[in-house]
Amino acid sequence: MSKYQSIVKKVQDVILKVNAEDVLRDAQSYGLKVSELDDFTNQAHDYAYIEKLSIKYAENAVKLCALGGFSSGFGGVVATITFSSADIANMAAQLYRLNQKLALLNGFDPSSELHNESMQTKFMTALGIDALAQAGIRTLVTKAASENLLKKGAASSPAVRLIMEIVKILGPKITKVQAGKLVPVLGGVIGGGVNYIFAKSVTKKLLADYKSDYFDRWQVQNR
Repeated sequence: MSKYQSIVKKVQDVILKVNAEDVLRDAQSYGLKVSELDDFTNQAHDYAYIEKLSIKYAENAVKLCALGGFSSGFGGVVATITFSSADIANMAAQLYRLNQKLALLNGFDPSSELHNESMQTKFMTALGIDALAQAGIRTLVTKAASENLLKKGAASSPAVRLIMEIVKILGPKITKVQAGKLVPVLGGVIGGGVNYIFAKSVTKKLLADYKSDYFDRWQVQNR
């Protein structure tokens, strides 16, 4: 298996781990009276519970991103060269997985094309990707969706293609900041720290955007 295929497989494994039933069970354990995804749209009076679980999900995602950065930087030059792309892909995938969970908690329907487009916009905006670049990525993802009808394989999956295109944009920017990873041991601390700060910023933006969007939709529905 090539390095690219290995990264694609890892991305696919991460983002496909989101199970709506698991999110429902987690929400119930946090005090929300929900039995199906549609129930999340009518929880404005109990949004504090949604927010509490959202923050928990976000904290877990940040920890996983930081751990990936620590692992890739700990071994110095060899590990950095070998795992840099995989590290960034893993971080993007972990944050995308978080994005899926937040979307479910905030009443998004994963089967809705409109909702999926909104989810992608929130995700890419939180990552700092501008509108022009987002449009280019969407074009490639749409192409991947068409190709997926004709062939099988993880690389043709629209969600995986989205992550891999995002990695191309994030890679150069994050790699420059992570130059300290070239120093063994200290590089692990720097790599983990850079990933932590970046992921923390992204999760903060996602939490705020989903909360704002939730109450905007709730107000429209209850006029």
